[in-house]
Amino acid sequence: MPPNRPRFLRQAAPLAVLVFRHSPRLGGMGRAAEFFTPVLTRRCNVPAVISLSASRAGSDRFAASWPAKAWATLAALSKGAYLLIGTAPRAIYLPVSQWGLPLLRDVFLIVLAKVVNCAAVLHLHGAQLPARLAGNRALRALLGGAHWIVLSEAVAHQLRISGCRTASVTVLRNPAPRAVPSSKEPVSSRVLRVGWIGTMSRVKGFDLVCGAVETLKRQGVGVEFRVAGMRHDVPLTRMACVDEDLGILDLSDALTFWSGVDAFVLPARWVEGLPFVLLEGLQAGCAVAATPSPGSAELFGQGCVEPVEASVASVAGFLATCGDDLEGIRRRQQKAWDVLRPRYESDRIEEEFARFWRNLGLEQQQ
Repeated sequence: MPPNRPRFLRQAAPLAVLVFRHSPRLGGMGRAAEFFTPVLTRRCNVPAVISLSASRAGSDRFAASWPAKAWATLAALSKGAYLLIGTAPRAIYLPVSQWGLPLLRDVFLIVLAKVVNCAAVLHLHGAQLPARLAGNRALRALLGGAHWIVLSEAVAHQLRISGCRTASVTVLRNPAPRAVPSSKEPVSSRVLRVGWIGTMSRVKGFDLVCGAVETLKRQGVGVEFRVAGMRHDVPLTRMACVDEDLGILDLSDALTFWSGVDAFVLPARWVEGLPFVLLEGLQAGCAVAATPSPGSAELFGQGCVEPVEASVASVAGFLATCGDDLEGIRRRQQKAWDVLRPRYESDRIEEEFARFWRNLGLEQQQ
């Protein structure tokens, strides 16, 4: 048996982390998982990566069937419980949900982690949960004591004043994808190219963009509307204004989608987090607008993204302005984005994520 080494010569064993993740097809949470999960598996001892997403095999609908949701929930709970008890990880990494059955599932996993003395690291990809915590004492008690990763200082502030006890709160932005410049052909020589990529749903305001495009076309303004993604609760009759529907794109194709887009608007009716589509649009040099949210507060505060209301009139007004002065809007937004861009570079986000795990202080000595 080798002699015991002095404490100062002992090396820290890789931190054992049980990882939960979403499917890459599940919007922003899936996109985030594609970036953060590989970083964890490279730098930590990961006994398993457990999927939280229901199968959508054979369906192009955004929402999986209820049987598929129930089966995915049961599978995640049973496998998570088995591995928490059987492998005794030092921490779990969980992209925490914000409502409904997924939040109940996550609460169960967090409570079980506490029971087995496992630290809970909750990655909040949205901005709605702090308000729910502020209004629900039971939820604050169940989620209390966790380490939180949030999208912005604004969300961090809301979490701190919610009354939920936290072990730590760390701001970690979503990484901006590589730049894919859009065509710089002057809009005066062609039509304004409006784009939509992502889930076509009312909560995200897709119907409002359709209404705005229809309004401009009735006024004789030259507009082309191309879309990509899954249609959720928007009827086919609302799609009459769409000039090109590219369907569901792979990530590589999604990035090149932006090369043919001049303007993008996300007039969401709910509180968004930090949507990847805003970062993609900025990287492509498009004119970008959205309804303000705490998760994207930095982008609005710097002037990278134009604020709009969740109404047809507001969206149509922004698009009309783009038709009149697209290059002026681009220059102004890109000048602001140049200031913030280094904070969103993928290498920097990866290093900040790795530093977060190093600073947790949970490493075992060997």
